[in-house]
Amino acid sequence: MKVATPSRYTYKVQERGDRVRPNRFHSRYAILKLLLEKLQYLVESELLVPGEKLLDYGCGNKPYESLFKQKFARYIGADFPGNDRAEIAVGCQGQLPIADASIDCVLSSQVLEHVEQPQVYLKEAYRVLKPGSALVLSTHGIWRYHPDPCDYWRWTAAGLQREIVQAGFEIVSVQSVFGMASAGLQLWQDATEEKIPGRLRKFYIWLLQRAIAWIESRHPERLSNDAAVYIILAKKSRGEEKVFS
Repeated sequence: MKVATPSRYTYKVQERGDRVRPNRFHSRYAILKLLLEKLQYLVESELLVPGEKLLDYGCGNKPYESLFKQKFARYIGADFPGNDRAEIAVGCQGQLPIADASIDCVLSSQVLEHVEQPQVYLKEAYRVLKPGSALVLSTHGIWRYHPDPCDYWRWTAAGLQREIVQAGFEIVSVQSVFGMASAGLQLWQDATEEKIPGRLRKFYIWLLQRAIAWIESRHPERLSNDAAVYIILAKKSRGEEKVFS
């Protein structure tokens, strides 16, 4: 879900590419492959309990639909008006026309950094989830500015967990994608690739993405406090419903 201005909340139609099967010369090849692997780990683990309905909250082009359909029979996309892939249109602050405690999982993939008021968004996700159900959320730590059409936030691992807990959730697991060296090399690529002559640019990107993948292969399970992306699995409490003012 992408926030534009207070007077215009519409989906930004653009080519978003294939996040699941990126080309090897793609400037985001390494991070997209690693992010997919981390999400696959969650889907295949017992940490994420199967259910009937998953809500992709800010669904874009639904890149992970086939992955999460392994555990959830109905995959429902929600986004601002203008996204033809979304079954549900959300309000200007992310309001969902969905009943309380009616969803088995909320997926939020690279959305939170584009949201004007993260607590409003997270509390709406909390509201529609059934007690004990899961929020799967990924967003950025260290990353370049990328308005879509706006770009508001970056988090540390501790700051992101605090944000999610403040909305009422319990943290189950935290994963990271890229450490400091990989994130720094990605930023170096982003800062320099336009300076490389056209015929050499694809090879330049391929070489740096291979280097990033090699760095990450040395510490595949390490949680980095200087990551490019964090992936949080959190759950709505099974106890008494929380009331937010």
